[in-house]
Amino acid sequence: MVKDNAVRVALVLAAGRGQRMRSTEPKALHRVGGTSLLERSIRVLHQAGLERIVVVLGYRADDVIAAIKVRDLPVEVVVNPDWQSGTASSVLTGLSVIDERRCLVVMGDHVFEADDVRRLIQTPAGNVAAVDRSGQSTIAVNGTRPNRVRLHEDGSVAGLGPDLDEYDAVDAGLAVVDVQDVLMVTYRPRESWLELRQQLLAHGCEMQSREMQGLWADVDTPETVRALERSMWSRYGPKPTDGVVARVLNRRISGPLTRLLLRTRLSPDVATALAFAVTLMAAGLVATGNTLLMIIGGLSVVLGSALDGVDGELARVSVRASRRGATLDTLLDRYADLSVVLALVLATGATVTAWAWGFAAAVGCLLISYVHAVGRDTDVRLMFRREFRLLIFAVAAITGFPLWGLVAVAVAANADAIRGVVLLLRALREA
Repeated sequence: MVKDNAVRVALVLAAGRGQRMRSTEPKALHRVGGTSLLERSIRVLHQAGLERIVVVLGYRADDVIAAIKVRDLPVEVVVNPDWQSGTASSVLTGLSVIDERRCLVVMGDHVFEADDVRRLIQTPAGNVAAVDRSGQSTIAVNGTRPNRVRLHEDGSVAGLGPDLDEYDAVDAGLAVVDVQDVLMVTYRPRESWLELRQQLLAHGCEMQSREMQGLWADVDTPETVRALERSMWSRYGPKPTDGVVARVLNRRISGPLTRLLLRTRLSPDVATALAFAVTLMAAGLVATGNTLLMIIGGLSVVLGSALDGVDGELARVSVRASRRGATLDTLLDRYADLSVVLALVLATGATVTAWAWGFAAAVGCLLISYVHAVGRDTDVRLMFRREFRLLIFAVAAITGFPLWGLVAVAVAANADAIRGVVLLLRALREA
């Protein structure tokens, strides 16, 4: 087989026990952000375009293999019977089944992002180390001293090790290696992967560096996990497109709840269903027309709107976002919107006027969703977002003026939808 310089294979080192996690569970199965370290690594590597992933196991390998089968993870497994002798032995065990010129080696207890992996594997040099020049990504969530990296002026690696007095960056736990270079050096018993790379440098093998730009961390302790999950929610939870209601109100409710649910096995789809159920319950209370129940229902509409953000936050933080989940969320949101509109119509006494304004409000809600979906790939942004509409509905129910809530949403939603259609047609004409 002809070998080229492309990196298609990743080797994940997941043989260790991780005693500092204060648990007998294999470290690879510890959950961070709602997903095990191993599954998170595999998902991110696939997102980055790696075609083949080889996982090296050791401690309680049978348990990890069982978890891989349950989750149906697309990996190959190699067991290192000598895993306790050092991480270098796991690297060599994994490389023995890889027939490629270059390979990505990943520490299984590290968290990283797909964009950084893509940049790393696209670096043309034979050996490449992922580094963080700021040193902030790991120090912020880990009190242990990271492996330090000293660089030449051209960015190549001059030295590696935790005890370097002068250094320019820290090691981020990912490295592309020339397989033949690694096999060339003499393996010493109980040697670590760090020491093996130090040997590469000592043998004159050039090693370039690639700067990490996204979030990454070395997960070593339960305290690291908690701090990392807070950082992950801050980075992945809120969306850049969040409106003022989402930023000021909804995320303040959904954020703490999401961080709590990340420690459970709750799936994003279940969170979607729960938010839908809360909004339906709220609509039922509002529809009674009873003053007290309408107040409770209005507050529940606000809660349902905030809970609608939990599924997306869970999906993004746990690397489980999917088109299926996004589609389910969109469909249930539309049914929830219509249920609240219907509830307000019934709360007014179901008069002809209420039905007319209810119909107009429902049309406006659906049109905004449609224009948003059609214009997803354009710069067209609608202002009357779902959380804003639900907030108006909630205030109308709480204050006892359901008809005026329908009127306000009908006018504002349809005006914003018409504006969006005009901007969308203009954008499509110019494309």
